[in-house]
Amino acid sequence: MTVNSAGTHNLTSIVDVRCRPPLPEFRQYFEPARLTKQSARSGAPYVSEAFLTGSMDKFFDEMKVAGIASAVVQGRNSPERIMGTKFNAAFIDNALIGDLQSTYPDVFIGFAGIDVSNTVHDAVAETARCLATLHLAGIFIEPGRALGCAPDDERIFPVYEECLRFDAPVNVMTGPFAGPDIESSHPVHIDRLATRFPALKIICGHGCYPYVNEIIAVAYKHRNVFVSPDMYMFAPGGSAYAEAANLLLQDQMLFGSAYPLLPMEYAVRATAALPMSAEAMNSYLRGNAIALLNTSRTERQR
Repeated sequence: MTVNSAGTHNLTSIVDVRCRPPLPEFRQYFEPARLTKQSARSGAPYVSEAFLTGSMDKFFDEMKVAGIASAVVQGRNSPERIMGTKFNAAFIDNALIGDLQSTYPDVFIGFAGIDVSNTVHDAVAETARCLATLHLAGIFIEPGRALGCAPDDERIFPVYEECLRFDAPVNVMTGPFAGPDIESSHPVHIDRLATRFPALKIICGHGCYPYVNEIIAVAYKHRNVFVSPDMYMFAPGGSAYAEAANLLLQDQMLFGSAYPLLPMEYAVRATAALPMSAEAMNSYLRGNAIALLNTSRTERQR
């Protein structure tokens, strides 16, 4: 599947790089009580009906209303953690991600969830299988939860080298709930990682929040670093992300709704109200994702 790159920005062909459909595996992690509470704390005025009811039909309707054409859906291997609040275990098999992508090739772009602790599977072998056999577009890792370490830990280097072999991006879980403490998400670790692997396409999921200015500086320094602030675009201090999208990082910012934490329609509406130029908005909502996600996967499917 190749994301359609035709046309200009009109809020009807958005690529959402962080979206979890309302399937049982995702709803087990985002149980209704926690989702409702966390969504409210994130500024969402309501909770998605599709996710609360587990309806894929309503989910697709919500995508259409929001103007989202394609969504990245990720596997996951996250043990139960208590980090200020309890986070349920989330083990979402990559076979499910492959099935979603093959069943809905014009909607879902799959990223493999890779367990860098090598507990659920061999991380390098699973990366190769998912990229070569399932034709997934990239991988998603959570080093802070799986190993209690930062993304530049040498134990993860073989996984990064496998991504380089396939020219596939890696989405790294960052942000305040990414590890045992927020230091594991400090952008200095992304800086070191990008220096060690200058050709590796690194996506910072949750935008390394709260280190907003620091990750902007790191991405400005390294063209292979992409920032996806998703829900934290609207958090205190998040306005600097929009400033960066207008200026320094117009080609390196990626839109994500963080659905179901934010409803898709609300995330798009709030994004459209940001003080960004039309060119920067188009790049943020779709252009940058198209350029990043199409390249390697198209080659692997030939």
